[in-house]
Amino acid sequence: MRIRGFLIEEDIKRKILYKHDVRAEDIKEIIFNNPYILKIRDNRYLAIGKNHKFITLIFEVLKDIAVIITAYPSSDAQRKLYKSKR
Repeated sequence: MRIRGFLIEEDIKRKILYKHDVRAEDIKEIIFNNPYILKIRDNRYLAIGKNHKFITLIFEVLKDIAVIITAYPSSDAQRKLYKSKR
């Protein structure tokens, strides 16, 4: 899968910042720095990556754009999964 860009709606951006303390810059770093990606539904994916902290993203792909649904700090199980696959 090739992702050339990402889109976060303003209300989603505010929610993930205030509820999960994840910034749009964090998401950009995760998306473009080789995250571990799992397909979880038809067009929905889960990505786990690390910048200064582990972050999990849920997104859909429209053409080559990742449309962010949510982002949050990774759980212990997600961090273990990422480490085992990298």
